[in-house]
Amino acid sequence: MDSLSQFALGAAIGEATLGAKLGRKAMLVGGFLGTLPDLDVLVHYADAVASFTYHRSWSHSLLVLSLVSPIIAYLLYRSYPKKWLPSPSLTPPFKTWLLCVFLILITHPILDGFTVYGTQLLWPLSTTPIAWGSIFIIDPLYTLPLIIGLVIAYRSRAKARNAAMVGLLLSTLYLGVTLLSQQHARVTAIDSLAKAELGTENVLVAPSPFSLLWRIVSMDGDNYHEGFYSLLDSDRQIDFATYESNRALIDQHADHWPIARMDWFTNSMISASIEADQFIINDLRMGVEASYVFRFLVGEWNDPEFKALQSVQMPMQFDTERMRSIVKRTWDERVNVEP
Repeated sequence: MDSLSQFALGAAIGEATLGAKLGRKAMLVGGFLGTLPDLDVLVHYADAVASFTYHRSWSHSLLVLSLVSPIIAYLLYRSYPKKWLPSPSLTPPFKTWLLCVFLILITHPILDGFTVYGTQLLWPLSTTPIAWGSIFIIDPLYTLPLIIGLVIAYRSRAKARNAAMVGLLLSTLYLGVTLLSQQHARVTAIDSLAKAELGTENVLVAPSPFSLLWRIVSMDGDNYHEGFYSLLDSDRQIDFATYESNRALIDQHADHWPIARMDWFTNSMISASIEADQFIINDLRMGVEASYVFRFLVGEWNDPEFKALQSVQMPMQFDTERMRSIVKRTWDERVNVEP
């Protein structure tokens, strides 16, 4: 999720656990702790695919965060300035610090797991990253209850803990709603794919903001299919457009680390394209056809020769007109969204 959502989540947990002891500063402490796992972006790798796929790995591991929580909690317990306390008698015990730190650090990667990016919750195990993908990376409907609760908590200390708890409850309930919406969209998508005799084994159901419009991608051999379904649609039949994934080329050069790494990281949701003798890997999970967010140059192509290169991230090719059409598709199923 975006940094604001993670800060708000951490701040709400900080208020709920430490607000009675630290006062308003509990929100600042919680917000800061909520951003800690994302500091891994400061670690740069020479290879672009490495930078992309090692984000949300060790710093988002439930095992690592569980191990470091007592250390961070102890440091805060020993070093938190007494002058910042509303009263010296309100010094939080170590177990309260530990509860606060643990909950904030653990909920950060779990929330990230609800997006499609891919979060390695079980690192160092080499399992496919978790990407439940029921919520868009920026979704005000998730963040606003937290922010409103924090504003109330800041203005009224008597209502602070209850306000933070209600904000946490509402944002969590919204996550549950997105999962139910996604499951409805998935069932509809699988049914439509099966009727069209298209692949149903590897299907992505990814949300737009507010989780009303869902983008479906089905990997199907050397092709993939893209379709859209809105919860506002009257017709539950999804139309799909078909594109080449060049899966044979991907498999042929899977010994090149960036290609193999992207194939693993995305659960094979990638395509290869040849553009001006450049061999490019497209991450099909984020963006739409012709406007993918993450694209990596991994080699040079002079048919039939392939020269492996250290990967470089390519600029996004943004199709403004198509994106406008897709937004309109949310409430009007007659809109043509094909590129």
